[in-house]
Amino acid sequence: MSSYSALIRTFNSEQTLAATLRSLSEQSAPPSQYVFVDSGSRDATLSLLPEGAVVHRFVGEKFNYSSALNQGIAHVSCDKVLIISSHTALSDPGAIRYALDLLDRDETIGAAYFDNERKPLTHQRIDRSNFNGFNGVWNTCAILRTDLVRSRPFRPEVFSAEDQEWSNWLVHTRALAVARISGAGMSNAANPNISDKLMLKQLNEHVAIAYYTNRKMLSLTGLAKIALHIVKPIPPFSLRTRIFYFLLLTRLVACRFAEPQPKSTYF
Repeated sequence: MSSYSALIRTFNSEQTLAATLRSLSEQSAPPSQYVFVDSGSRDATLSLLPEGAVVHRFVGEKFNYSSALNQGIAHVSCDKVLIISSHTALSDPGAIRYALDLLDRDETIGAAYFDNERKPLTHQRIDRSNFNGFNGVWNTCAILRTDLVRSRPFRPEVFSAEDQEWSNWLVHTRALAVARISGAGMSNAANPNISDKLMLKQLNEHVAIAYYTNRKMLSLTGLAKIALHIVKPIPPFSLRTRIFYFLLLTRLVACRFAEPQPKSTYF
């Protein structure tokens, strides 16, 4: 079984990071290396890091998720890298071993990620036949082949959902697949840095996917489907649903005339 590095972005993460690190240490295949990209934490985050961890201070005038990941990957020493959020944990101790075995057995799989389902470990193959811009790698918790993400880094101009844009490259340009793994018991603690900006984050993800990954969303047919959600939102009905799709529609219409330029940070 191959080894892997764990790459974790941090910013004032002391409330959640301990659970993330504990879940990794309890894996039957724990990381061989820890790499942290910190964006200027002012709490006790850095005191929680494992001994021997590589700590890289984010370089750049403005934070950018893609740039942060690329900077961290430059320090990775293993042939596979686990990208995991500082507020994410896996409850199944065999989850990462399952993913590594899958990647070792099948060279046509370029990356694997974990979803939130709780059941025996299984996986679904995502390739050009069923990739839709939303079901590619989730950088919340995903294992990538290091050589692939070094040969084609995350694009800094992709301000959100950089994982979906990279997956689009993986399945269409490299003709490789992504494995979506269910049953790992992945959980996400409330991220205190974005708790009051969740709708903005979701909007940015949809806009980025539409502009950089699935251009069909910007077609008249795609816009009409979104408009339908404003008039008749999918159940359960909520005012928030109408507001979300109204804001999304206005931003996607604007994307037909100019490249979107929102910030890549919520803190």
